[in-house]
Amino acid sequence: MNRKIGKTFWFDLPVEDLTDAMSFYEGLFNWIYVRLKDSPVSDYVMIQVDKELIGGIRQVEQGTRGKHEHLSPIIYFTVEALEPKIKRVKELGGKLVGERTDLGEGRGSYQWFRDRAGNLVAFWAQK
Repeated sequence: MNRKIGKTFWFDLPVEDLTDAMSFYEGLFNWIYVRLKDSPVSDYVMIQVDKELIGGIRQVEQGTRGKHEHLSPIIYFTVEALEPKIKRVKELGGKLVGERTDLGEGRGSYQWFRDRAGNLVAFWAQK
């Protein structure tokens, strides 16, 4: 996968009914879904288009959609390393959300944050 620094490369869609969402988007875009057996995130499928993974759909608890800060679509920006960008977010008045998450086995790490306008976005780095 070609990941350029500063470009959007991933998104997550939170849904209450994973099966229904998969069916909807498969019908709309002919998406193919991939599940990782050793994923640290349960109830999550990755979206594959033209042999490239582009995002994911994650199931959230019924009745929680819209009630928690992380239950909105999230876009991920590629960065070379997380720590300098995490520091910069704080310097610019952004707020970290949750802890840095290591995806394991060469899959990189990510960190969610809110920009000054309140948008929930994330950085992802291979290292």
